[in-house]
Amino acid sequence: MIPIYQPFINSETLQYAKDALDSTWVSSSGKYLDLVTEYLEKLLNIKHVLLVNNGTCAAHLVSKALQFKFPNIKNIIVQDNVYVAAWNAFLFDNYYKLLSFPSSIKTWNYDIEYLTNNIIKDAAILFTHNLGNVMDILKFDKYICIEDNCEGFLGRYFGEYSGTKSFASSISFFGNKNITSGEGGAFLTNDDETFEYIKCIKGQGQSNKKFIHSHLGYNYRMTNVAAALLYGQLKQLDKILELKSKVFSYYKELLKHPKILFQEIEDNTIHANWMFGIRILDADYDKLNQYMMDCGIETRPMFYPINEHQYLINNPNVNIISDCKIASLLNKEIIILPSYPTLSREEQSFICNKIIQYIND
Repeated sequence: MIPIYQPFINSETLQYAKDALDSTWVSSSGKYLDLVTEYLEKLLNIKHVLLVNNGTCAAHLVSKALQFKFPNIKNIIVQDNVYVAAWNAFLFDNYYKLLSFPSSIKTWNYDIEYLTNNIIKDAAILFTHNLGNVMDILKFDKYICIEDNCEGFLGRYFGEYSGTKSFASSISFFGNKNITSGEGGAFLTNDDETFEYIKCIKGQGQSNKKFIHSHLGYNYRMTNVAAALLYGQLKQLDKILELKSKVFSYYKELLKHPKILFQEIEDNTIHANWMFGIRILDADYDKLNQYMMDCGIETRPMFYPINEHQYLINNPNVNIISDCKIASLLNKEIIILPSYPTLSREEQSFICNKIIQYIND
């Protein structure tokens, strides 16, 4: 079976994790936490990075940061076809109301024209870069913008890394991301006051005096072992990104067919090359997925529309403004293909031949 994803973890990466284990600093203190933080702040050209235990917790901290800095904001504009963690993080505290806006048939992100013409006063806009297709959030810089950048990490808008020009953003380092620590994530902001507050609450709300707590907090800390693995990944960053770029380019070369459409990329943005998806006109994902599984190829669907999740339909804090027709069509016609760095050209050729054969039969 060709898997949908597997991380690039070589011996050079693992040596850092072994060093952390040998040091016995295996919990929420140790040198690798500082090394990764400094590395990311310099790489991304951002003032503050806080490492946390996963991307969902990072997104929850974005929610808490927004509540702290802009307490008058009670509405969050969200896209109607993203991974549920992006919605959930803003529902945990029963503080916000989500307003779901429609997606684009071309980019699979927001319908930008609809978003531009329907922004609601006193609402923040949550940008979630589906599959790594980065949106140009700078068009909306007069609004409060936040990012779930778990899929868009290391993509760019106008030459800047995604997640760095919004008020706050989240990153995921889950095992299927380009850079991984197994589980793990990060919270990003350029706002000093917000950083100090989030730094406090992510570690049990502890004050400057040990075991004296100033806020209700959470245990969202990353371990030194996870940070060491992540540091090893960052040391291999150029190689991983080069491999991912080749995978995406080869798919585009092989999958030229009148019924196959690629995800369109906005001007002045660079795709993060996380997961490669194609839209096949008139396809039925469930049938195609079964065919691919029978061929020994694992795939996954595009994210289901917000109105497919019962707990969100019945939630008084969710206002499904979108009719979800485009999101439903994308979910039916898009198939996401194996996209890991070491996917061989032979494997890609096999995958693409099976897809073309399915379409032509």
